[in-house]
Amino acid sequence: MNSNITRGSGLIRVVEGLEKVIVPLTKRLAIIGAVLCMIMSIIISVDVALFRFLLNRPLSGTIEYEQFMLSVVVFLSVAYTMHQKGHVSVDILSTRFPPRVHSFVQNLLCILGVFFFSIMAVQNASRVKISYDIGEIGQVTGIPFWPFLIIVVVGCILVCLIIFIELFTNLDWMLKNLSRPWMSIFLSTGVSFFVITLPVLLRDIFAFEIGTLTSGVIGIFLMLVLMAIGFPIAFSMGIVGILGNWYLSGADTSFAIVRMLVFETSADYFFSIIPLFILMGFLCFTAGLSRNLYNAAYSWFGSLKGGLAIASVFACGGFAAICGDSLATAATMGTVALPEMKKFRYADSLATGCIAAGGTLGILIPPSMGFVIYGIITEQSVGKLFMAGLLPGILLSILFAVTIGIRTKLNPSLGPAGSRTTLSHKFNALKGVWGVIALFLLVIGGIYLGFFSPTEAGGIGATGALILTFLSKRFSWPKIMDGLLETGRMTAMIFVILIGVAILGYFIALSGIPLELSRFIVSLQTSRYIILALVLFLYLILGMLMNIIPMIMLTLPIIFPTIIALGFDPIWYGVVMVIMMEMGQITPPVGINVFVIYGVAKDVPMEKIFRGILPFLIAEVIILIILIIFPEIALLLPESMETLPDISK
Repeated sequence: MNSNITRGSGLIRVVEGLEKVIVPLTKRLAIIGAVLCMIMSIIISVDVALFRFLLNRPLSGTIEYEQFMLSVVVFLSVAYTMHQKGHVSVDILSTRFPPRVHSFVQNLLCILGVFFFSIMAVQNASRVKISYDIGEIGQVTGIPFWPFLIIVVVGCILVCLIIFIELFTNLDWMLKNLSRPWMSIFLSTGVSFFVITLPVLLRDIFAFEIGTLTSGVIGIFLMLVLMAIGFPIAFSMGIVGILGNWYLSGADTSFAIVRMLVFETSADYFFSIIPLFILMGFLCFTAGLSRNLYNAAYSWFGSLKGGLAIASVFACGGFAAICGDSLATAATMGTVALPEMKKFRYADSLATGCIAAGGTLGILIPPSMGFVIYGIITEQSVGKLFMAGLLPGILLSILFAVTIGIRTKLNPSLGPAGSRTTLSHKFNALKGVWGVIALFLLVIGGIYLGFFSPTEAGGIGATGALILTFLSKRFSWPKIMDGLLETGRMTAMIFVILIGVAILGYFIALSGIPLELSRFIVSLQTSRYIILALVLFLYLILGMLMNIIPMIMLTLPIIFPTIIALGFDPIWYGVVMVIMMEMGQITPPVGINVFVIYGVAKDVPMEKIFRGILPFLIAEVIILIILIIFPEIALLLPESMETLPDISK
C-alpha cells in the first residue's frame, strides 16, 4: 500500500463518511439530553412547590423519573462530549511530544478507549437481555429498565465510532508523513494489546503471582502513566479498574462489576444534583447576571484605589454563589472586568491576578461542584458541606480585598481609582442583582432551613435561573441552547469520571491500599497535623496539574479513610481540601485558572499573571491557617442547620 495516500481516498474517505453521519447525530442526541435536563429541574420544582407545600405529599414517581432521565442525559451526551474533546485529561507531557511520538501515543490511546467503551457496551447489552427477561421495572412508576439500558449501549457505541474517526485520522497522518509508518502502527497496536491482555498474561499464561497490595500499586502506576501521556482521566481509571479486577477476581467478576455499575451510577437520584447545579450556573451566565454583579460592585468600590479589582473579587464571589465552578467564574468575570481595568490603566499583574484568584471562590462559596463531588465520594451531607463553605468563602473574599487594598496603598499606580458614583447610583445598581440574591437565598436558605434537600435545591435553582433568563433583556434561544449543550457536555464528562471511579474503587478496595495506608500513617509517631500538611501539599501539587473534579475523585477513596482515622472532622476537611485545590488552580507552573485568564487577556504574558497571583496565594495560606486553628468557622453553620430526616444528604 502506498504510504503517501492522497486526501479524499482510503482512510480519509472513511473518516469523512463517518463524520457526515455520526457527528450531526451526536449533536442532535446531545440536544435531546440537554432539554431533558431542563425538564428534570421543572419536575423537581413542581414536586416541591405544588405537592410538598400545597398538598402535603410528593409527586408520585419523581425519584424514578429523575433516575431514568439522568441516565438518558448522560449517555445521549457522552459521544458529543467525546467529539468536543470534553473529557478531562492531563496534557502536560503530551503537548511536548514530537509529532512521531504523538501519533504513536494517539494510536495507543484510541485502541484503549475503544476497549473501555466496548466493554461497557457489551456488558450493558447483556444486561438489556437480563432486564427484559426478568421484567425489571421501576417500583413506583412501573417503567421497564431495558429501554434505558439500550440508550446506554447506543451511547457507548457512538463513543467508539467517534474514537474510530480519531484513530483513522491519525493513521492517515502517519501514512502520509512518516517514513516507516507501519512500524509505528504495529508497535502502538502491540503495546495496546499487551496492556489489554495483561491479566491473561499474568494469571493464565505465565501464572505470575503478585500480592494484592503490590498489584494495587502497579495498577495506580499504570493509571498515572496513562494520564501522563494524555489519556482522559476517566478512561484511565476505568481501564485500570477493569484490568485490576480481572487479575484479582477473574474476567467474569470484572465484567459483572462493569455490568452492575454503569447504569446504577448514571441513574442515581442523588447524582442528579450535578447537572441541575451546572444548568443553574450556565443559565445565570446566559441571563447576563455576571455583568450585573460586576456593575453593582463597581458602583460601590470602583472609586477606591484598587477599587475595580476589589469589585472584581466581590463580583466573583457573587457569581460563585450561583455557579459552583472556578473555571467558569474566572472566565465569565474575566470577560467582564478585564476591559474595565484596562481602561483605567490597572497594572496587568493586579488585574489578571485578582480575577484568577477570585475565580477560585467558585468552588468554595456554595453551591459548589467541589463539595457536591466530595459529598458523593465520602457519603457526607452535601447540605452541610455547602454551609461549611459559606463563612470561609466570605472571609476569603474579604482577605482578597484587603490584599488588593494593601498592594495599592504601597503602590498606587497598580490600581488607580475609578469614577466616583453618587449614593443613589450605588443603590440603583443593586437592582440589577436582585435575581442573584433571590436565587442564592432560595437555594442555600432552603437547604439551611430544611425546606428541601440539595438535590431538590438544584432543581429549584435551575428552574429559577431559567425564569430569570426568560425575564432577561439578553434572552435568546440560541444562547439557552448553548447553555444546555454545555450542561450536557459537563454532565457526561463528570459521570464518565464517576463510572471510572466506581470501577477503580472496587480494584482499590480489593488491593487493600486504603486500609494499609491508613494503618501505616496512624502508626507513625508524629503529630496528625504534620500528616495533614503532607496530604495538603499533595493536593497543592495535584491542583497544578488537573481540574478539581477528577482530582477529588482520584484521591479521596485512598486518602479519606486516613483522614478519618486521624480524627479530623470530615465536613471541616472538605472545606480545607477545597481551599488547597483553589491554591492549586492558581499555582505555577500549571495553574488551570491562569490559563483561562491568559485566554481572555491574550496580550498579558503568563509570567506576569503568575506574579500577580502570589499575594492572593498568601491570603489563601492565611485562611487555611485560620481554619486549622479555629475549625468552628467552618462548622458553625453545618452544626446549626435543620435537615429533613428522610433527605439528610
